[in-house]
Amino acid sequence: MTVIKTNTFLGGIVKNNKIVPSVSANDLILSLKTLAGTDPSASDPVYVKIGDAVRAVTAALSVTKADATNWANLGSAEFATNETDLFPYLVWNTNLTPDAVDIFWSRIPYGRLYSDFSGTTTNEKYAAINATAPAATDECINIGRFCATLSAGAGYTWTVPTFTNANLIQEPTPETRWLDWVPTPTGFSVNPTTLVSRYRVIQNTITLFYRSTGNGTSNATTFTLSLPFTAKTITNMSWGSIGLVVDNGITQTTPGGLRVLSAATVMDVFKDVSNAAFMNSGGKRLASTNPMTYEIG
Repeated sequence: MTVIKTNTFLGGIVKNNKIVPSVSANDLILSLKTLAGTDPSASDPVYVKIGDAVRAVTAALSVTKADATNWANLGSAEFATNETDLFPYLVWNTNLTPDAVDIFWSRIPYGRLYSDFSGTTTNEKYAAINATAPAATDECINIGRFCATLSAGAGYTWTVPTFTNANLIQEPTPETRWLDWVPTPTGFSVNPTTLVSRYRVIQNTITLFYRSTGNGTSNATTFTLSLPFTAKTITNMSWGSIGLVVDNGITQTTPGGLRVLSAATVMDVFKDVSNAAFMNSGGKRLASTNPMTYEIG
């Protein structure tokens, strides 16, 4: 079989590359390799088009994130032990001496400038970069997708699955698979049970579904569920949907209201679409939802 190499760049890496995620001593390592599986070199470079410029990578390039840190909030109650899709990026880092291509990963797929990300290690939009962070205006590009799991507790150890073409994508990818998260509820002395909670990120929007088959015990007239990502800050904005709810042990015959406000970290659940309050006693739950879609902050 003949392999044809091309110098036509349509955006992202298009020549002689692959990403290689791995775990060593509980640390997550993301490496850029050539198609032959070796480090890039002057005689066998990897090329990438970032913005309007074609850049060459001519030396080994990787980033390691050690265990014992809650990287990108993946060790939180919502995500720990759940496999999560991560997006590798290449960035033209003008804070290196000299300027050079650098590599990082993030939970968000839509970044174009380094300012789209956070430098806080536990932030959901953290850019898992090497020691020298790029300038805010440095351009970057999503080059694929891989998955990893961070454990719960202070150990926060990394694991990765056996990679296939389904969970390791070698081209720019703007969306996750359908993934699990474990929302934290408020408004209960005993939480609802048998939860199914799924979400998917596409560009800068997220869609989620939630289902519970066992009532919790209400101790407040309010009901919230923590979100997979913080909502975008937009003055006066509110995203909405509906769901099947139970109040004081009775399944309601009219839809419950679901609401995500600007900059919210939780979804509000109401007894009906007029935002009526629940009883502060008896059985309460959100039995199922219509799709809830909102913008990521």
